[in-house]
Amino acid sequence: MSAIKELTEYFKEIQKLSYISNLLEWDQQVNMMAYKSVEGRSEQRALIKKLLHKRLTSDKAGNLISEAEKLKDLNDIDAAIIREAKRAYEQEIKLPEGLVVEIEKTSALAQQKWQEARKKSDFKLFEPLLKKTVELQREKATKLETYPDLYSTLIDLFEPGTTYDWIANVFNSIKPKLTDFVKKLNTSSNKPDDSILQKNYDEDKQYKLSREILEKIGFDLGYGRQDKVTHPFTTSLAPLDVRITTRTTEPFPDCITGTIHECGHALYEMGIKKELHDTILCGGTSLGIHESQSRMWENIVGRSKEFWQYWYPTFQKSFPENLKDYPLEEFYRAINVVQPSFIRVNADEVTYGLHIILRFEIEKDLIEDKIQVNELPELWNSKMEDLLGIVPPNDKEGVLQDVHWSMGYIGYFPTYFLGSLYASQIYNDALKKMPNLNNDYKNGEFSNLLNYLRENIHQHGSVYRATDLIKRVTGEQLNPNYFFEYVEKKLYPIYQL
Repeated sequence: MSAIKELTEYFKEIQKLSYISNLLEWDQQVNMMAYKSVEGRSEQRALIKKLLHKRLTSDKAGNLISEAEKLKDLNDIDAAIIREAKRAYEQEIKLPEGLVVEIEKTSALAQQKWQEARKKSDFKLFEPLLKKTVELQREKATKLETYPDLYSTLIDLFEPGTTYDWIANVFNSIKPKLTDFVKKLNTSSNKPDDSILQKNYDEDKQYKLSREILEKIGFDLGYGRQDKVTHPFTTSLAPLDVRITTRTTEPFPDCITGTIHECGHALYEMGIKKELHDTILCGGTSLGIHESQSRMWENIVGRSKEFWQYWYPTFQKSFPENLKDYPLEEFYRAINVVQPSFIRVNADEVTYGLHIILRFEIEKDLIEDKIQVNELPELWNSKMEDLLGIVPPNDKEGVLQDVHWSMGYIGYFPTYFLGSLYASQIYNDALKKMPNLNNDYKNGEFSNLLNYLRENIHQHGSVYRATDLIKRVTGEQLNPNYFFEYVEKKLYPIYQL
């Protein structure tokens, strides 16, 4: 057996162990384990991580990588397998087994405690485990030492090759434009009326409609499923077993747009070519590119007028008391209103970036020990007021709204806004190649966009790094101007500016 084939097969078992880990976490969140049961689950999850760690750090893994690196004239896939295997190996050998196990056990316990704290809107219930989580992530970053600063090292785990400074340069150039744009829209005399969205919309009907939209867009229920959960997420339990989750308790139509968002993630995972299945490349190349897919489907497609020209009659039949006599144009304007709000996942596509910048700035200081965990609620509210001009009324709508810190995912948040920026740039390229693309949606046709994404993004898995992929697809590196061109072209007519 050739060195590259042996390396590929060795890491296939590692990938399958990762799927088992995902299954344990999926079950915990979807089936809402009783709190007294979570300690056993934390031990199970820690055991899987321990097995993964042993396999990743074995002499065999190191030797297989060394042998494979000697090979010449590699194709893109084989070169990427070696690159990613070496990256995983070199990261893991720096981490003591005890630290890996403790991080996973703490994550399982913290997720359950976060759910309780969020339900009761009481940050103090979550504070001790969050403090421990931050300390563990700080220790992890110190051991990895990928970059001189701890936060860049953690960001690199989610957006490989990306540093705090690079993201800060992007965000700092955008921040004043975002705040000015929000002010301009909010001082418009023609601000859309979104009161129609505040009415009651049956949760079961919303969920049923979200399922119909999933299937129409291209989610194959033969290879995936949808469930309800506290905080929506997508995960893969095998190459052809992709799970998405939905929250139906949100203001209308956030169940719908949130489901479309998670569908974007799922379509990416479902579109990876079979040659990469079960390999270390069977996943998105970065979370920024992953988010580009979900943000594109949620906002550029799911909030477009053409999308609702097709779906609105169906919604009018489902919610006749609210929508039967309500004009499509006004509904379209309502779902695209731009205004500061407390909850990130419900935020419009303009203020959303400010929600991410808030978390990005907090995480940097938190991981560098410049602020303490017990200061987070007050700091969160202060930054909300500075960036968005509003103050959350409680912890649930403030510092406790996101699940990520309970999972130890410090460094994840900036990828969300990078996703919005990547999405605009990729979609601009799609429109160049298919100028009438938006007209497809009027007829409930989404296959042309999906095929474009499958060809240019999905099939490649993580063969190409994000910076290489965006250049390969669009011909240039990340350019935030496409985002502003998109939102201005869309929102100026809505606000009649």
